[in-house]
Amino acid sequence: MVRGNAISKQKGRTIASNVLHAAIASPLVDPVISPNPFAMLANAPMDQLDGPEINETAMGIKLDSMTMANEYRSRIEGIGTMLLERLMNPWLFEDFNYKLTGLQAKFNKLLQPVHAFTRSIIQQRRELFHQNVRNLGDFSEENIYTNIKQRYAMLDTLLAAEAKEQIDEEGIREEVDTFMFEGHDTTSAAIIFTLLLIAHSPEVQERLYDELQQVALSRTNPEEEFSQRYYNELKYMDMVLKESLRLYPPVPFISRNISEDTYFGDRLVPKDTLFNVHIFDLHRDPAVFPDPERFDPDRFLPENVERRSPYAYVPFSAGPRNCIGQRFAILELKTVLTAILKNFRVLPVTKREEIIFVADLILRTKDPIMVKFEHRPGDHSN
Repeated sequence: MVRGNAISKQKGRTIASNVLHAAIASPLVDPVISPNPFAMLANAPMDQLDGPEINETAMGIKLDSMTMANEYRSRIEGIGTMLLERLMNPWLFEDFNYKLTGLQAKFNKLLQPVHAFTRSIIQQRRELFHQNVRNLGDFSEENIYTNIKQRYAMLDTLLAAEAKEQIDEEGIREEVDTFMFEGHDTTSAAIIFTLLLIAHSPEVQERLYDELQQVALSRTNPEEEFSQRYYNELKYMDMVLKESLRLYPPVPFISRNISEDTYFGDRLVPKDTLFNVHIFDLHRDPAVFPDPERFDPDRFLPENVERRSPYAYVPFSAGPRNCIGQRFAILELKTVLTAILKNFRVLPVTKREEIIFVADLILRTKDPIMVKFEHRPGDHSN
């Protein structure tokens, strides 16, 4: 989707990764968590859950306030389709062939408004940034996230780096494009599959609800809303989400370009080979995950995790090119799942064996996955 200078990319990625570190995640997710996460869920279709909150939280711009927002959403799906088509047809790997078929021109036509949308977000936030930050010498990642008078976004740190000549405008655009494209539809897919799994596992669902009640009772002020502190205490929910991401990773495969000659077992893999990692199948290795189709959150008890290779479970990839937004994504999933379970029981409609997947960059099904919400009695507004 984007190409650029490798050094610029690495600098931007390092800066973005630092911003999304757990130590500063709480202020970043405030727009998602408050004031009412269930209202966000109730008023937005599942396929639009990712866009608005990622924009406002990480970029500091409300997606629906942008005139190009709807065009952005529609173009992203087309870009994904074309990327998949090229990936599945080796003769299209060569740029010459891709141009000769006219597909490069078609791809560029889809890409131009997406880049224009990104640049408009950056420009709008840049103007706000320079209005709020008069002296760059006083600007640091520490004080921007402890300043309760002013809400900052991830993009602000990239803009500060730009002002210090640590990254250029194109480098910022690449990081914003990456964050937006990778976050598009992935969280909503994870929510859908998690709801499917807990709908068919009432005992797991009740354990989740009991945990929520215990954490809620631990608050010194009963009227206090859930914050990151309380979400971090949801250890069983962590296990449930990890098991859901094992069975249904939103990104079912990833590709890596081999940077030097290496061996895979006893087979030589030459430099510049495109190497595909099928995460969906990797997570179903019966030698690592016995009875792999069974939904069992206890697989992620600490004593069970210790016995596995850290690369046996990679829903967010691993290594230097892992997902920089994974902590953000987990907190987002916890927020939405908490809002649902505090208000509803989730009952099954679609059966797991009925699911038919379609080829896409994101894990998608041929038909919609359906569950039923049954309202829980009592007041669960907090």
